[in-house]
Amino acid sequence: MCMQISFHGYIPKTISPIYKTTQSKSNTIAVLGSSKTTNDILKYMDICSNSVKSMILSGKNIVTGCGGAGIMGSAYMAGKKHSKLNEDGKPAQNLAILTNPLWGDEDIENCVPLALANSESERIEMFTEVADTMIIFAGSAGTLQEAATLISKNYYGKNENKKNIILVGKDFFSGLAEQYNKLYETGLIKCKPSELFTIVDSEDEINKLINCV
Repeated sequence: MCMQISFHGYIPKTISPIYKTTQSKSNTIAVLGSSKTTNDILKYMDICSNSVKSMILSGKNIVTGCGGAGIMGSAYMAGKKHSKLNEDGKPAQNLAILTNPLWGDEDIENCVPLALANSESERIEMFTEVADTMIIFAGSAGTLQEAATLISKNYYGKNENKKNIILVGKDFFSGLAEQYNKLYETGLIKCKPSELFTIVDSEDEINKLINCV
């Protein structure tokens, strides 16, 4: 079933099971980060755009929020540009999960919309349902919350549900890394932070981690 969104067309109410299979999830990468464009993240926007191009050309799918600005916009536009088209003429590898209410810059005409979440936290849950790899770029408070939520799920979840979490931006995520190292040193967490997430700073590092070289 679908619901009508004014000026945007149709968005499924629930995610199709075909995107939740083991094979599909292993081939899908969620890209998260700032939904705004600022001077401080221009470097990461370029890294995002180039790495997403490599992902798409290597046959992988990406899933974003299909916004038009910031990191999310860079990922979406790269997916739109380089994806193969499906039978409806839409970029088949450019997947999207939106939130209600919409931000206003979404473009579902050039992606495959999977579902509409009722909150940012629900959207994070949906991202984990369709992707085994989560790449998180620099962003705002919401981005830090998303990163912490996903890392927590890796720590407390079952092994078969653990995600490959890649944080992009060594300077941006240095404080978070320091905090998790302290948690490990004091015994508040029982595994090394490197077992929960990886921090990188370049397109090449991302590509090696997700086998896009």
